[in-house]
Amino acid sequence: MNRSIIPWVILLAIWLILGSWFIKSQICGVPAAAVVAAPADNTRLLIQDGTAFKTTATGHFDFNESNNTYLSPLATDVNNSINQTSAYLKANPNRSVTITGLYTEAEANNSVFPSLGLARANEVKKAMVASGVSAKQLLTADQLLAASTAIKEGVLMDGVNFSFSATTEDLEERLAAIKARLDANPVTIYFPTGEQIVALNQEQRQDFVDLVFYMDNVAGSSLEVGGHTDNQGDIKAPNMNTRLSRKRAEFVRDYLTANGLQANRLTAQGYGSKVPIAANTNAEGRAKNRRVEVRLK
Repeated sequence: MNRSIIPWVILLAIWLILGSWFIKSQICGVPAAAVVAAPADNTRLLIQDGTAFKTTATGHFDFNESNNTYLSPLATDVNNSINQTSAYLKANPNRSVTITGLYTEAEANNSVFPSLGLARANEVKKAMVASGVSAKQLLTADQLLAASTAIKEGVLMDGVNFSFSATTEDLEERLAAIKARLDANPVTIYFPTGEQIVALNQEQRQDFVDLVFYMDNVAGSSLEVGGHTDNQGDIKAPNMNTRLSRKRAEFVRDYLTANGLQANRLTAQGYGSKVPIAANTNAEGRAKNRRVEVRLK
């Protein structure tokens, strides 16, 4: 072959290849690149039990900063996923799900629970119980996140996780242990003279986790919130302490209701100075008597 025509042969071959690609793309009606492009994955919520169950949604449970109530209304596909999960759990009583609530150290915990994460998990748990799932199949946990990455524009996105496990068989033992412990040592909240302030320590917050767990699993159970005072003021105004103790009890009852406990399962009673647990003859004893006791019924 004449070497002078070799470049022309190469150019002709390139022209034929490009021409064939162009004609094919026009006949198919779409550019070749559009044919192979992968669809975007907008999944945010994933609830999965191995290969037995899986549901996804493009929405999720989001929470305002320092708040344990998820933003509503929930996206339709999130509600669908929760309903599907509920149906799966009801059909498989041997399986349980742990709802893990996320939180950061920068957030304020204004709930009765030991952490904001547990409070958030409990809110989602309530939604699933309302959909018909047995409370014994729903566990709660918490997870601390890095504050720098978790909250965007005042909102914690994707605030809970879900994980499955076998349903435990020790429920009755745990409930009996909670009842015995809290009967002997009810949650006791102390008040300065004449004041109404709820300040819970970590032990008391853990007690409320157990109280909520007990009430979730024992039908007909309830809480009595009983207010008590010292004997100061009894002589001048005999009914003043009774009224004050009832106001304190109602204050704590309303505080618990605002934190997610069912109002129709809480009662408030005022006992005044009638049931002291220490002597009223000194300041230390009177301080112990100014209290509200939360008891299982």
